[in-house]
Amino acid sequence: MSLKSHFKGSAGASRTARTSQAGGSGSAGAHRDGAALPKILILLGLLCLTSPATAAIPAEEFDAIYAELHEPIDVHLINGQTIPGHSIDVSGDLIQIATSEGAGEIIHTFNVNRVDHFTIPGESYKTLAVEWIEAGETKNAIELMQLLYLQRVKILPMMPPSESHFFIYYVDLILQSENPARAIAVTAVLKPQISHPAALRALDDAVLDSYNTLQLYDEARPLTQAWLAQRDPYGDSALGYYTHSADLLRSEHYDEALDTALQPIVFSTPNPPDKLAHCYAVAISAALGLREKDYALTLYAEMRERALSWPESDPTFKAPFKQLNELLEKQHRRMDTPVHQSPNTETDKSVRPPE
Repeated sequence: MSLKSHFKGSAGASRTARTSQAGGSGSAGAHRDGAALPKILILLGLLCLTSPATAAIPAEEFDAIYAELHEPIDVHLINGQTIPGHSIDVSGDLIQIATSEGAGEIIHTFNVNRVDHFTIPGESYKTLAVEWIEAGETKNAIELMQLLYLQRVKILPMMPPSESHFFIYYVDLILQSENPARAIAVTAVLKPQISHPAALRALDDAVLDSYNTLQLYDEARPLTQAWLAQRDPYGDSALGYYTHSADLLRSEHYDEALDTALQPIVFSTPNPPDKLAHCYAVAISAALGLREKDYALTLYAEMRERALSWPESDPTFKAPFKQLNELLEKQHRRMDTPVHQSPNTETDKSVRPPE
């Protein structure tokens, strides 16, 4: 069936789709974590060794926040007892709470089902973190989010799902940072506490995006297949179509890469989904690989019309982008060359026939 019947006016719609590879060659029952689980566990260990991000919050303000977030957490038991814990560890069904006692400490050990709730200092800083995100103060936001996450990470499984939902902000910030591997580790902690479908999709996207950014393509492949088995080409994200078509592109399966990348392009609305620019880049690169230069230029023109920027961060597109620029330069030179028109016999007497 032709994709053209679904979306008129798109350069992508001018190409008829053959049997699509975007549906995924893996089984529909592929589990979300796939072969990536061991790598996640390794990166979880690396997270503990990761030093804090370069200071962004002014020192005086940081010290005040740090001090408040390191005040004891009150653990409220179902029997009405409250224990202020300066250190809390959870292992299986047991929770250990360390309470200061003079120069030493007392360790309380309980079954987790005896805990009713927690009172955690610095709750207002969650609002401040969101305000910094909305104001574009990303460095401040990620530093504060890291403090909040480390304060709560051990007890997140015992807290309401809204707590884990909140830290999806943190995952998004990490993906924009220089260490996207942390997103995989944080997601592994958050995911068991989350049941909301949209939140789970966001976490799945974060893991897949992280592996792809880290160029761990073997780990990304089963996650891509699981993504494609559960999503549609007309959704709010084209991530799986991008990672799958880019994988095909790297294997020089240009025809399949082109058809896969075109699917979200053809079905996209005026509000482009996430990673649509990457799909355009795959489609253009694949067209160049197929020596369909005019079609590549048409797709690029459409990409520019939709105000989408070339994704230079993905090394997969480095060589095709160089080739595309060479084509554009030749095109501009042709356009700048004066056109020699045929002489007009009515105005140019030198070519008029003799009387």
